[in-house]
Amino acid sequence: MTKKEPNFKPLKNGTNVTWHYRSAIGHGTIEGVYKMGTNPDNTEYNIKQHDYHAGEPAIVHHYGRALTVVKA
Repeated sequence: MTKKEPNFKPLKNGTNVTWHYRSAIGHGTIEGVYKMGTNPDNTEYNIKQHDYHAGEPAIVHHYGRALTVVKA
């Protein structure tokens, strides 16, 4: 069985993103694809958090639909 290439471009590693978490906004950088989906919204990404507290993971997983790309 061969691995099929997606028909869309996933977010590039190093892309800065934000996401809503409860009443806060998370900030991080794409570290890679965690689980390839069939479109940008259902593709899950590894994200290195910029602002996390003790006890929270440094790397989190979020779907593309939850992410907002930060424009430089």
